[in-house]
Amino acid sequence: MNKGTITIAAVGDVMIDRDNPESAVSLARKSLQEADLSFCQLETSYSDKGSQSSSGPRGAMANNLRNYVAIPAAGFNIVSMASNHAMDWGKDALIDCRDRLRRDGISPVGAGSEIAEAREPSVLECNGTRIAFLSYCSVAPKGYYASKGKPGVAPMRAITHYEPLEDDQPGTPCEILTYPVEEDLADLLRDIKETRKKADVVALSLHWGIHYFRAAIAGYQPVVARAAIDAGADVILGHHPHMLKGVDVYKGKVILYSLGNFAFDSRPRAVDALWYARRRKVYEGLLKLAGHDESPAYRSQPESRNSMIARIRIADKRIQRVSIVPVLINNQAQPEPLSASEEKGRDVIQYLRDITEEAGLNGALTMSGDEAVVGEGESLDRAKQ
Repeated sequence: MNKGTITIAAVGDVMIDRDNPESAVSLARKSLQEADLSFCQLETSYSDKGSQSSSGPRGAMANNLRNYVAIPAAGFNIVSMASNHAMDWGKDALIDCRDRLRRDGISPVGAGSEIAEAREPSVLECNGTRIAFLSYCSVAPKGYYASKGKPGVAPMRAITHYEPLEDDQPGTPCEILTYPVEEDLADLLRDIKETRKKADVVALSLHWGIHYFRAAIAGYQPVVARAAIDAGADVILGHHPHMLKGVDVYKGKVILYSLGNFAFDSRPRAVDALWYARRRKVYEGLLKLAGHDESPAYRSQPESRNSMIARIRIADKRIQRVSIVPVLINNQAQPEPLSASEEKGRDVIQYLRDITEEAGLNGALTMSGDEAVVGEGESLDRAKQ
């Protein structure tokens, strides 16, 4: 890298659960380690402490400590712990995982022993530039959020309202409206403004959004993202939906609504039978086990195999460019970086263009060598859920 120039590689959800953990990122390790800093969203708290807590009827995410080695081996420097599964194994597992990351020189962000720590930024200095990361969660079970004296994740909660399309016709479909919780948003904006005083670049990580539904963006998301940028955030890194979501540009700042799955071992786990049965009509078509016979390692929607590495280039103490390295998850559940100039890579970029347009966002992707550079196009200004 040139003196003063920094590259950040940012990826989405990571949850490794396999006999050879380091193999999960073996195809992507070079791409991650070529960057000056690498970021991921950790979907579980690896630990041999604690006991299974509750994640509602979905069950608890695997946290076998043998898999932890893959995180430092991949070269990650910054890890968001603001996940809806961070407390699946209780506070002891959360704190133990946080401490392990720190001992390995990795900066955890978005969770802690109480609310002040969960909201604390991670500030790293690289080539003379101070880069800060903040992370929050919008989709956790109620007991998972940190508060005064209570461990958990940093909250950026939302309220859901259902408005009948025909209010005089009982049982007709509803419009789904979502709004950020005012107190959480005020805290988030305050955190950004305070962090701005001690950093040249501020990256905001948000575990949020509508999982499994193609392209859909919840109404609270652009409200939070744009307010965060107005407060001083330089880039928004979204995750949680387990699939890519569209790209937006606001006041020259890039919003990546979802980076998608990255290294995600989705082995079957027990869920509440009644909960699943009641939702089966909606989710069955969405959650078909893609390639179940040939690929038991990766059991999810075909669309969720599309992924990315976001490359954030910083020079002169500001973000100069955000680009996308297309990634395809193979039958061994390994993220495989591709070139945007090859057919499979172009297909991933085209998928990202399609869902960006479907969501009415204005992100434009221009091919540049092996990457696609994010720029501002024309917004379709469609209503979001």
